[in-house]
Amino acid sequence: MGDTQPLPSTKTALTPWGRLLLVLLVLNGLGGVAGGIALMKDLMPFPEVWLAHTPFHNYFAPGLILCLVVGGGHLVGAFLVLGRWSAARIASLIAGLVLIGWMAGELGLIGFQAPIQVWFVTLGLLEIGLSFTRLRRA
Repeated sequence: MGDTQPLPSTKTALTPWGRLLLVLLVLNGLGGVAGGIALMKDLMPFPEVWLAHTPFHNYFAPGLILCLVVGGGHLVGAFLVLGRWSAARIASLIAGLVLIGWMAGELGLIGFQAPIQVWFVTLGLLEIGLSFTRLRRA
């Protein structure tokens, strides 16, 4: 009859660095989507005064950007890393740069408000660095 053995995979396993990058992309992606939705629905009690000298009148637009661009970009990167697509490294690099850009914009517009801002800059830098490592085993 037919062969019941699985076909050998042409894709290689992720390295520990690739797995770490995948975890960061998934967590930051889910966090970005959840945080963005919370901002859009006004579920996060951020003071309106933080928006006083920004182009935003409420937190809906920043929430939408956080959800779609930051969160969505990270989830796309995670999908590409998980699927071991050739674009995974560039997507991971872009996701890290987007996170750094988001934080730079936030710091520029509302200033330093909490230590978690430093944490997200650090995560963005880590994602950028990991995007240059070997993600797959030879």
